[in-house]
Amino acid sequence: MIYPGTERYHKSAGIAITQARGNTGDAPVTMAAWRDLVTEVRAARSARVIVSSEWLCRATDKQARRVVSGLGGRRVHVVATLRPLTKILPSAWQQYVKDGYVGDYESWLQGTLNRTPFESPTPWFWIRHRHDAVIARWASIAGPSKVTAIVVDGHDHDLLLRQFEALLALPTGSLVPKGAGQRNDSLTWPEAELLRRVNAYFNEQQLPDELYSAAVRSGVVPRLAASRAGLARPTPIVTPRWALERAAEIGAAAAARIEASGVRVLGDLASLGAPPADAEPSIAAGDPVVEFATVAQAVVGVIAGMTAERPPPPAPSRWRRARKIDPLPEF
Repeated sequence: MIYPGTERYHKSAGIAITQARGNTGDAPVTMAAWRDLVTEVRAARSARVIVSSEWLCRATDKQARRVVSGLGGRRVHVVATLRPLTKILPSAWQQYVKDGYVGDYESWLQGTLNRTPFESPTPWFWIRHRHDAVIARWASIAGPSKVTAIVVDGHDHDLLLRQFEALLALPTGSLVPKGAGQRNDSLTWPEAELLRRVNAYFNEQQLPDELYSAAVRSGVVPRLAASRAGLARPTPIVTPRWALERAAEIGAAAAARIEASGVRVLGDLASLGAPPADAEPSIAAGDPVVEFATVAQAVVGVIAGMTAERPPPPAPSRWRRARKIDPLPEF
């Protein structure tokens, strides 16, 4: 088995082929990244090659055809991992906050779930997370028999690794979870609110993306995990009941379309539309309590980020433009 390139996952190639803008402050990516990947994949000839990039879920029909053609045509097998939207919502919002977004969670949920055509405030969300549309796109190009959808089990975090081992004919135990320092752990609610206010300051002062990338994304965000480890009960980002019900409704409709698509499904497809079991409390009014340790780690992170080696000149901020998306159907 061959895992081409030197990146942990094939971010640069995925950004290049989908013409995405990457994260705020990232260095520009050219099509050379995609061409280099294709060259290495083709040189592998008959060997099993693994290409992994979440950016590929943004691909248009034309881009997806180019991916399949470039990576081997009929030899290509597409695997997509799916999680319930009820779990994705808080994770996605805090990921946007990590990348400079300034909107609060409630406003983001309203814009994402309730305001047609569902393009604001983060247009890329539904391009990535219309699971049925993403599966349909790749199935129409690679063929339904060459697409596998894996529904992640929220209770068994190692199951996904075992499923990929089976797909790749690897010995059990070959794939292991990342260590605590390597994971992209979600922010707690106080951390997200602290970072959101930092983002607002950067926005108001019109500070450059390069500075944000160095001081916040590469400095503050990684350090927050250090303070989080010392908390007995971290405060999670809580999704209000109305949003959970709306997300479950959308997920159920998507699951029905995926089931009818003819692709192979591993895991519980019905979980994509499972209604919330218990009533979720609303996010408390007012500012969250931020531990002194969290603030201290944020300050240390800024210093660490600013004293590290500077990245190349940044690409334009990805918040400025995104392609038109198809409106969500009525459910």
